[in-house]
Amino acid sequence: MGYKHTLKNTNAFTLLEVTIVIVILGIVASIGSEIIANVYKNYLLQRATYSASLKTELAAQQIANLLSHRIPHTTIAKNPDNLSDFLLVTDPTNNSDYTHTQLEWIGADNDGFSASIRPPWNGFADVDASDQTKVITPGSKLSLTDSIISNLSNSQVSLSGPQYPAIFFRDMRYTDDGSTPKLYDILTCMGVTSNDNTCISAVSRTGEEQLDFQTPGSGVANKVISEHYKLAWSAYSICPKNRGNRHYDLVLFYNYQPWEGERLNGTDCSSTVGEHATVITNVTVFKFAESGNTFRFKLCAQENIGGDYNITICKEKAIIL
Repeated sequence: MGYKHTLKNTNAFTLLEVTIVIVILGIVASIGSEIIANVYKNYLLQRATYSASLKTELAAQQIANLLSHRIPHTTIAKNPDNLSDFLLVTDPTNNSDYTHTQLEWIGADNDGFSASIRPPWNGFADVDASDQTKVITPGSKLSLTDSIISNLSNSQVSLSGPQYPAIFFRDMRYTDDGSTPKLYDILTCMGVTSNDNTCISAVSRTGEEQLDFQTPGSGVANKVISEHYKLAWSAYSICPKNRGNRHYDLVLFYNYQPWEGERLNGTDCSSTVGEHATVITNVTVFKFAESGNTFRFKLCAQENIGGDYNITICKEKAIIL
């Protein structure tokens, strides 16, 4: 028995149809890849923006927190390449100054003050009971103050010595003989710019409520003792370390006592005095100014988003005493 084979003709794609299909698929593929590329670019941009914004805000807030406890009239601007070149931050020329970019100040011991519901040092002096050798501060617990300051300073500063915290009274006169009052002067006599520390006093403690003036303050007559005081165990400095191409790292110096003869040295943030830590990297702008009791600063930092492309985020803070 034989078999009969039947062939059936079917229409195949013509060359034109194949070409059209390939073109359409190519268009769809290119659109899809472009969408994916744009999504990835947007992701990189958002990530870089978030990272730059976060690190700039954290650094700005940390600096603002430190400055919120500064001793009034102790903020100065220095030339980081020549620390003997300095001026007050309140100087009107500081707003447009690109030379004095290192900030330095003395900070009050807020950690010790707020460590407990009953402040270890309460900031109030009994003026009548105090004299040129001692300050009576009723209600304080100076043994706790001593422990806190010692722990914070890595055992470098203590009310028991050998290095002592400094005391500042609300009235900015250091001495007053009735004719020529001597003011607290950060530029000349507080140990920050020179070895002269004749308008700042260090203190030790006797018991829980008595602070005793230490040398050289113990030998100074006509000291002005007012009802309100603050203790300080460290000066602070924010220094822009040059990385080249107008980029900087902000370095914080702390735990050094100018009234005890410790003063920043070196150039380009290389001081061997005090401890230091990097606050933020890739900084492009760090400007500051002070007027009255208001301190303002602007901080800009950059984040790379690939290749030669960068994004810059700026934060500005105002701190009012």
